Amino acid sequence: MTPSKIMKNPGYINLPQGDTKMQRVTLRLPEQQLKMIDMFVQYGEFPSASEAIRTAIRDLIDLRSDKLVGRMKLFDKAQEQSKNVDTFLRLKEEQ
Repeated sequence: MTPSKIMKNPGYINLPQGDTKMQRVTLRLPEQQLKMIDMFVQYGEFPSASEAIRTAIRDLIDLRSDKLVGRMKLFDKAQEQSKNVDTFLRLKEEQ
């Protein structure tokens, strides 16, 4: 994959973009949501229901990726602090 095909996101996450291999996913949606997707397609907002759903998933990833990166950074910080506590307790026991 060429560098121009990679979408740069802040933090740890780099998402592939463009001509990536597609995987089939089966999901269940409420009838009302399917009708809305069909209306988007019918009125030309999207060329297909699949493209509408892919767009919704991309939007979700964009919205949530910053939150996920923040959680990952907090987890890393907590792990580092845990190492410091373990070292402190071990040193205290040796005294």
